[in-house]
Amino acid sequence: MNNNAPEKEPTASQSPAGAVLSADPLPSWNDGPAKRSIIDFVVRVTTEGSPSFVSVPERIATFDNDGTLWCEQPAPVQAYFALDRVRALAPQHPHWQTQEPFASLLRGDLSAALAGGDHELLEIVMATHAGMSTTEFGRIVEDWIATARHPDTGRLFTEMVYQPMLELLAYLSANGFRNYIVTGGGIEFVRQWGERVYGVTPGQVIGSSIKTRFELRDGKPVLMRLPQLNFNNDKGGKPVTIHQHIGRAPLAAFGNSVGDQQMLEYTLGSEGARFGLLVLHDDAVREYACGPVLGMPEPRLGAFTPALHAQAKTAGWTVVSMKHDWNRVFPFEPGPVVAINILLEPDAAMLAHAEANNARLRKVFPKGFALDATHRPHVTLLQRFVRTAELDRVHAAAAKVFAGTDVPGLRLQAYKYYYIPSGAIGLAGIVARPSPELRELQLALIDAVAPFTVPTGSSDAFFTTADDPVIDPLLIGYVSTFVEKSAGDHFSPHVTTGIAPREYLDAMLAEPFEPFTFSPAGAAIYQLGQFGTAARKLHDFGAKHGRSGQKS
Repeated sequence: MNNNAPEKEPTASQSPAGAVLSADPLPSWNDGPAKRSIIDFVVRVTTEGSPSFVSVPERIATFDNDGTLWCEQPAPVQAYFALDRVRALAPQHPHWQTQEPFASLLRGDLSAALAGGDHELLEIVMATHAGMSTTEFGRIVEDWIATARHPDTGRLFTEMVYQPMLELLAYLSANGFRNYIVTGGGIEFVRQWGERVYGVTPGQVIGSSIKTRFELRDGKPVLMRLPQLNFNNDKGGKPVTIHQHIGRAPLAAFGNSVGDQQMLEYTLGSEGARFGLLVLHDDAVREYACGPVLGMPEPRLGAFTPALHAQAKTAGWTVVSMKHDWNRVFPFEPGPVVAINILLEPDAAMLAHAEANNARLRKVFPKGFALDATHRPHVTLLQRFVRTAELDRVHAAAAKVFAGTDVPGLRLQAYKYYYIPSGAIGLAGIVARPSPELRELQLALIDAVAPFTVPTGSSDAFFTTADDPVIDPLLIGYVSTFVEKSAGDHFSPHVTTGIAPREYLDAMLAEPFEPFTFSPAGAAIYQLGQFGTAARKLHDFGAKHGRSGQKS
């Protein structure tokens, strides 16, 4: 079915998907036909009573991986893994020094090694990915992916994911879709990190595979990886494995090359409302330009041909221009707005209490966060959205305020625990009494930063991770209204310490609390992260007596 087939459909406000739109679920997508086609489709299929309504069990979305979810240029990531495996195994195979494609790999010439096409690529995989158990292979992949970096950007490969596609995965998941990765790469390679990076469980990864055999090794059962191809999950193979693994056609399919053509044909050729999308790599500045469509260079793998482009237009598939439809490509790129926290860093007395409470909370709720480099204990003075381009001016304005304040001379009294409920859990911490000097400092910072603020922001204003890319809309609302609702007479200075079930926190709050006094050890500006954490330090004002200029 054509993505834009005319129907009398509900508006976004009538759909469950519409509730997500109050905070833009796709902030890294520019407003335009591509973004609208995605949202309109999700609204149509998730609204009960709609002619296109689809029940939750049938909401299946399939995503190619290389070139669709993360960068595959100048070569697919798994090719770099194979290169490092060849280097590691070379001492055991001295003949590789003169035998192709291994000789080219050992020289670091991936282009020559991949020039032979599927045959030589298969030979490399058989030599480097087999002869071990599935558990042993998984450990090798995990160790490699934790440190392996892209040859051009120097970034971890797991950072080379596309921020707009992370948002799309999260948006679909929030609207009842089950997301599957359907990759031409190795199924067991992607399964080792797919859940952490994309939020896609191992059972929802479909890919190419080699044969395995059950054996008993030292009396223990193992699955051994054999040097024989089981299935090449590319092109026409993708609909076959989708049928075998899922048992129904996808509602939506996402790809980027001729290798995904048949998956989109299978999806869009099925009955009912369907959606197909291709990512066009046409941004040589922020990523790569890959054709040969539109006269762009043809890559060794992952070609987007003029014929595919013409078919997409005829069939009604959405073609996404990376250059024009995405305002941000990678998560590490700065957005136009940043969510900041101007804060006080507490002294050793408060740190000891905060860390002890955090350890206590993590015992009952291990999924909570530890107080570490991305979750620094702090006392918030001001949270605002400011323009990224004016961060230096924000730092300078705040520095003038702190220069007139004896920060380490402030004395605060901690007197109780608190928590903010969120469903069955709560965000807990230690509350201090606001002193007149602290209120004065906060109001001065509000005035100083005001010229550089904007009313609100989106997920890209925050420090996010690949496995948690979308910020809770409640946090965005909290930062947007901080001055009106959490400053001045409403100011309640506190140090957040962790997360736990509400029942446990109710009991903790009922316990006697022994008050203690602490002081700030310094002041800084941080970029906010999920849960309102101080995730990334942007500027450090140090620990100075502002009026005397002496170190504390």
